[in-house]
Amino acid sequence: MKTRIFPGLILVALLLSILTVEPGLTREPPCQAHPAPAGATASPTGAASASPATAPWFVNTVDSTNDVGQYVSVAFDPASGTPYISYYDATYANLRMAQYVGAGGNCGPDNAWSCETVDSAGDVGKYSSIAVDPTDGYPIIAYYDVTNGRLKLAIGSGGGWIIKIIDDPLLGSTGLYASLKLDSTGKTRIAYYFSNFMGADSLWYAKYVGGGAGNCGGNDYQCDPVDSGDRVGKYASLSLDSADRPHIAYYDEGNNALWYAFHTGASWEFRKILPTNAGKYASLYVDRNNGNLAHIAHYDSTNGKLGYAVYVGSNGNCGFNSSSTKFEWQCDEIESVGTGTHPKGVSLAVDGANYPLIAYQSGAAGLKVARPAAALGLLVGNCGPQNVFYTWQCEVIRLGIGIGLGDFLSLAVNPAGLATIAYYGNITTSDGDLKVAYQRLQVFLPLAMKNH
Repeated sequence: MKTRIFPGLILVALLLSILTVEPGLTREPPCQAHPAPAGATASPTGAASASPATAPWFVNTVDSTNDVGQYVSVAFDPASGTPYISYYDATYANLRMAQYVGAGGNCGPDNAWSCETVDSAGDVGKYSSIAVDPTDGYPIIAYYDVTNGRLKLAIGSGGGWIIKIIDDPLLGSTGLYASLKLDSTGKTRIAYYFSNFMGADSLWYAKYVGGGAGNCGGNDYQCDPVDSGDRVGKYASLSLDSADRPHIAYYDEGNNALWYAFHTGASWEFRKILPTNAGKYASLYVDRNNGNLAHIAHYDSTNGKLGYAVYVGSNGNCGFNSSSTKFEWQCDEIESVGTGTHPKGVSLAVDGANYPLIAYQSGAAGLKVARPAAALGLLVGNCGPQNVFYTWQCEVIRLGIGIGLGDFLSLAVNPAGLATIAYYGNITTSDGDLKVAYQRLQVFLPLAMKNH
């Protein structure tokens, strides 16, 4: 018995090898309209798949019913890999959510998504932040109630939504820049900004404690200030380490500085990562699988630069620790992204190989992603810091056609290491859409067939 490779079979196999093969999905070129992702899908037996970092990108419109998609947040169910997106409907000033269902939904291509209004009591839904409870698979959304100046929480229950008021101050507004994470037991943690009419602004942190032992949220939550000062706490970004201890990156607008706070288990400690021209749109990720390594992406609005900071312990160039007299962080510029557009979307995650991945809005260049060149198997990149060569690779996902493409965006990585970016894409000044850009693995089919 001999193995033979026929010319016709080679041609067919080569054609198949350049297509993305997924059960139930239409095969189309990257960055074209395409059914939305449903989480990780195994490759067929005997097929080889590309690295998640090099997987192609596809783009969908999820919701276009009104001016929708601002203040967007995306998260995956850690068990099923199902994506959920919270976002703001600017036409009706409501909080909405989209869930990928595959079929039978009411939005997205082929009705593969289910979109619903979560809260419509006043002007609600700005600064939304979504997570999925690892214990029951239900989504939870923290968001800002503009009408009443308070922090709210929507908890999915399977039969609807439970709406809670978490923090409702007598003076000022609280809940702006809400950043929600769930600990390993599904308990809620929220970092957020409190704006006081008297100028005593502050960064706050809320934690579910239950049993009526708290001081907010019906006494089931504990709300406490973390840091305060003139416009301190904007763009709060929360992440939890492997011991469920909170870490928060945030912006001190009064001093145009990037700050980082972390809880030791006994108290908060603080580091000024960069003292000037840094910190807007801060996005923090603490890599639990890599020694709780902290990464921060941010925007330097003075110089129009996308910045990246990573904890290195010593021999860094920023994040000075006065007690150890060491610079504990390494801060680098990744790319010039311009100064003319506000807001700038910036969101950071870490892929399955522990490489940072940054999604960002880059003016006329539109929606882009950046990651270390090594993550893509490249020796030389086209952006980022230079040793001898550039060490990062920056890639355009969607050209900036229209107005403010990617002004609001959120990045998450699914259990298979594939990235999804939810973002706001508007063609006119009065009508925008909720869109997603996401990766799918390519599958390469065997070329040889046996002839008996």
